[in-house]
Amino acid sequence: MRNWQLVRSGVITLVMVTALGGAATAQELTEEQYGQTMGEVRLLVGDVSQFIDNRYWPELGETLDTLFPMFRQIEAFWQGRGNDSALAIAGESIAALQELGRAGIDMNVGAAQTGLGNLRATCGKCHGAHREPDGDGFKIKAGS
Repeated sequence: MRNWQLVRSGVITLVMVTALGGAATAQELTEEQYGQTMGEVRLLVGDVSQFIDNRYWPELGETLDTLFPMFRQIEAFWQGRGNDSALAIAGESIAALQELGRAGIDMNVGAAQTGLGNLRATCGKCHGAHREPDGDGFKIKAGS
């Protein structure tokens, strides 16, 4: 049997750190690194879905620990490009990650699924506005 109090404590720590803006300043990504980061995000979001479905709360917390700094880098990337639209979407993504963190604290499957849906919606919104298919992946649209 798992010690859920420890699980809750670990997730609470995660949410507290991210709510304060993260522990470190995000490094700005190059356009190539941005594409690689997006590929990693796609895989990690798939993991998040599995962790919610299977109620693997510690693993959800660990994955959020990885995703938060990645989205801070995404935010810095768009800020560096002066793209307010994409920057706002990155902020919405971070808010969705925080929502997922709170759901993990509560071990609430429904709330976690809602948070995941909100995260995926921000991904789709950004891809629709600022990304386009390019072979096996995506590239940044001209002018974005």
